[in-house]
Amino acid sequence: MLKINSPYFKKVNSSRRFSIFCVLIIAIILLSFSIMGEASQKFLILHLDAVSSQNFFQYMEDGDLPNLKAVFEDGHMIHHGLSLYPGGTETAIPHLKEGVDNSSGRVGWGYYDRENEKVISHYKTFLYWLSYIPRRAKACIIYGIPGLDPFMFLPLLNVPELLETYGVIEFYWLATDALGHVMGPKLYEASIRRFDRYFGNLVKKLNLDEVNLILYCDHGMSFGRFINADQAKEIERIVGNDLKVFIHPNVYLKDPDKKDKVARDIVLESEIDFAFYRENPHRVVGYFDQGKMIFEGKEEKIRYLFEGEDVFGYYSSGYNGEWLTALDWLALTRESRFPAVPPNIYNLLSNEKAGDIVIVINPPKIPIFWLRYPGNHAGVTNTDLMMPILLKGPQLEHLYDREEMWLHNLYTSIPELSFENLEPAREKNSVKFWNNSFSEYNPNFEISLSPAYRWNLAFRYHDDIYRSWLEYDLYSSYVMRLWTGAGLQYKGEDLDALVQARLQIDLGKIQLNYGGQFTQEGWEINTKEVVYQINDRLALEWLVPNGFGMSFSW
Repeated sequence: MLKINSPYFKKVNSSRRFSIFCVLIIAIILLSFSIMGEASQKFLILHLDAVSSQNFFQYMEDGDLPNLKAVFEDGHMIHHGLSLYPGGTETAIPHLKEGVDNSSGRVGWGYYDRENEKVISHYKTFLYWLSYIPRRAKACIIYGIPGLDPFMFLPLLNVPELLETYGVIEFYWLATDALGHVMGPKLYEASIRRFDRYFGNLVKKLNLDEVNLILYCDHGMSFGRFINADQAKEIERIVGNDLKVFIHPNVYLKDPDKKDKVARDIVLESEIDFAFYRENPHRVVGYFDQGKMIFEGKEEKIRYLFEGEDVFGYYSSGYNGEWLTALDWLALTRESRFPAVPPNIYNLLSNEKAGDIVIVINPPKIPIFWLRYPGNHAGVTNTDLMMPILLKGPQLEHLYDREEMWLHNLYTSIPELSFENLEPAREKNSVKFWNNSFSEYNPNFEISLSPAYRWNLAFRYHDDIYRSWLEYDLYSSYVMRLWTGAGLQYKGEDLDALVQARLQIDLGKIQLNYGGQFTQEGWEINTKEVVYQINDRLALEWLVPNGFGMSFSW
């Protein structure tokens, strides 16, 4: 009589398992090609930081942006987009997402909270801005460090898959701003050209019939010479004991009744160009060294008056004191060196967070901060605030006749674009099978089922060890995801608790997984995988060093 554990039965059982394994692999291959996803409209939003329209379209004309030109000349390019003052990413992104002008929201990198009598710091403003960036896009800030933008090709590899997952993807190219500030025009321009090359590689992988493309710059960048003295020290010198707080460009006074005299003194005794204050709920007054500006408002319309010199040159260009909306002002002054200043400043001084006085330093003067930056965007000129908006896609065609646009109105002008409920209901479910040896058949498998987005429940059989665990996506970028979890392990006759950790790195069609578990026996590496995605559902698996198999996901 043959015993069950005899070599004969082992050979038969092994043969049956191998047959079943082959049938499963064939079924997975056939099923993966038989299921086709439905096409749906998607939005890819590209944020190119700190490039004015003047510079952007000059680079395009010079042939430095061939890929952007080739794609968007079949769409529409708005040459006269205008950002809100003060021009900065920290305010532009929240205003854009909220669809509101600068009469609400933040007013720079910090402000003075009058109600609680405390300064809201740069750090808190940074966190406020960060809260408006999607969770997985936040790591774009890392690539904004000067010298790291060449590595932006890594997250761009995953944009096609991310579009399938979320439907709306925001991609932030921030290095241009940092390079312009710190390094000057040469490296700044090199980063813009690099963006164009990377964009060209990306669009080759996209079905542009399914994707609505939006590219905008959040503000401009001006280069020039530093003012002779730090504007903060100048404000302290001129205002003296009446100064409560200065957080560029906002001046907060201990006695707001003195703001007319202080504003006039600031422009007469320093290189600061303009100083504005709100005289009453419907009137803003500004000073410069050759005269006075007056902005009056009623029923969402504003008119501009002046005493002395017309510093903006609006009257010589055809304006004659009319009451205009913010969009009318932009249409009228879009070719001016000072586009739509009246609504920009008038609305800012309606903001309860704004200073008693708001100052402006225009290029070629460059303000001095804690570093002597060769570039900045602290003024109200076209190179500071005028920026391009590029559009291509069926859900954007209704904007193709627009020649000018306030940036904060962009998203609200696209009814089909929503940032709500973008996350999928769950992660992909998957099942994979692999063999651990070339010389003998030793099948293993893993099943992963997702009850909700960022959660996986997995069961794994490997080398006579059974493991089951629940894992959670603790951190994600467009390149990596860090999964952590806990579960149980059955090995021999022992049942142990385990803590699991796994780092997933996505590089286009290639995925790397590295992780392990901690039990009472200590830490053990149990996952070293290289995955090649054949299509949306089928993948080849290499479990380093000698495990090979396939996986199917749905």
